[in-house]
Amino acid sequence: MENEFLKYLKDYHTGKEKAASSAYLQNKLSISSRTIRKIVNQLRNDGIPICSDENGYYYAEDTDEVLNSIYQMTSRIREIARAKNGLVKSLKRFPDNSGQLILQIDGGEEKR
Repeated sequence: MENEFLKYLKDYHTGKEKAASSAYLQNKLSISSRTIRKIVNQLRNDGIPICSDENGYYYAEDTDEVLNSIYQMTSRIREIARAKNGLVKSLKRFPDNSGQLILQIDGGEEKR
């Protein structure tokens, strides 16, 4: 399915101006939104320039389009990190099983 998705995107949706929404791709390729996200993630992991923006997914036409997608991802990563840090702060409200408070989590490791 990855190859079919990639071929379709390259043939019909190269460049930001030809972005296709997830809903459109779901309908056109008869796949779920989750499958689309998994395929896009795998293709990106393989170094294929699949970009996205508020209008949908597209195969990059140039470096600027790739850089814009990288910038948007970096911005989302920062937002997710802030939300995670807020949840980490909230842990001090809950004692762990030993009755101690979890004060901080750094790099996925609990510190007491």
